[in-house]
Amino acid sequence: MSLVGQLLHTSIQTIPQKTFFTKDIASQQIKALKKLLLAAQRTEFGKRFDFDELIKMKDPRAEFAKWIPVYTYDRMQREWWHRSRNDQRNITWPGIVPYYGLSSGTTQASSKYIPVTQESLSAWNKISKKIFFNLKRFHNVNAHILSKQSLMVGGSESLIKEGKHFIGDNSGIMARHRPLWLSTLYRPESRIQLLPEWEERMQAIFDHAPQWDIAFIVGNIAWIQLICEKVMQQYGLHSIQEIWPHLTLLINSGIHIDPYVSSFDQLLDKPIHYLNIYSATEGILAYQDTQSPDLKLITNQNIYFEFIPFNEVYFKEDGTLINEYVQTIPIEEVRENVDYALLISTSSGAWHYSIGDVIRFTDKEAGKIKIIGRTKDQISLTGEHLTVDHIHKTIQYLNDHYQLEIQEYMVTGQKTKSVTHTWYVSSNQSMDPKKISQYIDAYLKSINDDYAVQRSSLVDSVEVKQIPVNCFYQWLASRGKLNGQAKLPRIASDDLRKNWESFLSSYTGSF
Repeated sequence: MSLVGQLLHTSIQTIPQKTFFTKDIASQQIKALKKLLLAAQRTEFGKRFDFDELIKMKDPRAEFAKWIPVYTYDRMQREWWHRSRNDQRNITWPGIVPYYGLSSGTTQASSKYIPVTQESLSAWNKISKKIFFNLKRFHNVNAHILSKQSLMVGGSESLIKEGKHFIGDNSGIMARHRPLWLSTLYRPESRIQLLPEWEERMQAIFDHAPQWDIAFIVGNIAWIQLICEKVMQQYGLHSIQEIWPHLTLLINSGIHIDPYVSSFDQLLDKPIHYLNIYSATEGILAYQDTQSPDLKLITNQNIYFEFIPFNEVYFKEDGTLINEYVQTIPIEEVRENVDYALLISTSSGAWHYSIGDVIRFTDKEAGKIKIIGRTKDQISLTGEHLTVDHIHKTIQYLNDHYQLEIQEYMVTGQKTKSVTHTWYVSSNQSMDPKKISQYIDAYLKSINDDYAVQRSSLVDSVEVKQIPVNCFYQWLASRGKLNGQAKLPRIASDDLRKNWESFLSSYTGSF
């Protein structure tokens, strides 16, 4: 047994664990905000919005919301971050920003360049360490398992130098700043992670898989499943645990895990644990601390959270804010089972910043949330308000009740002479599209009153088209989005729908 594994196990068992979320959440968040304001008071942004005055206040949260407009990425880039990328100092965070993480979200648009500072890297590692130590709650995570290796499925560590900073995949930037003692346990090695092309990195992983003893896999479960299936295919395996017998835990980030669990279980001889983390290029925001699927917000680190009720009072039909100045809801005043658009301020120089996610508190006292979807990801051609959350629940329902093992899926909406919703799904199981469309329609009517009303009058048809999973991946590749961080959009915008349909018209694979 390795010394590293034994030391980690001893540390996990003996180091007192401080909770990320306490009953005094207001004080936690006031402290986080004031710490951020103090650090950035001499920046151009801090001077523009009088951070010096905000710091003097006992609780600056209300004035912070009043004085600063809500920033999206596009506005932040246009007004501030373009200057940082020109290596100007002290724009929204002190000094020159050393890294920019590429983020394409759900691949609806071109890549975004999110600042990554030394302070945000430090916060990322600190939170990751605490989440790692929380693994002691799993009864079979012991010194023997901790001495094994972790497979990281993410972007390339190859970075591009641009002026005085570097640009690259966010996971690659984080990997380069992983603690040395932890790096010895991670696979693939840097020489593989430095390969710039996704296909080349994946083939190297397939080739080296028998040499590794993987106990943990970290990444997007969709890509993890693809890799495991390819490894099994290359070596003629019936289970991924034939080659990695100590596989114990899958840590998922970036997408809803529920629709994938049943199909991933088919790759296993024995059950494993699944753990969800809510992370973005801007930071780690929440994590799953119990067997419950809900996520615990991390409130006592360098992230300040604000919440805007996601309803017609604040948002237009297309998901954009009605007004740029909004009196946000502080964390201690949120209500359970209400949908909120999430704003964050961080040590990377994001301020009053909408990341485009919609969350819902499931347990206010425990700080537990679930991710509902995106502010702009819904189909509402007639007022049916079909959201990503509805789609996830429907796919889960189909998998649970009809054993369809749907792996990937995307929904489009089109309004011409009639209104049509088209569900594109991939599964190894044969299915009757007409029956599945009826199941989808009936289930959506039961969980979405708006859909039920509009379906009876204005939404004319629901179609299901079974697509090979590789077709989805080839489409991502055609758009330069094939990598370990890309996520297939669950709802395609009108432009993306046209691109997808054009791709399908020229697709030469079998259906």
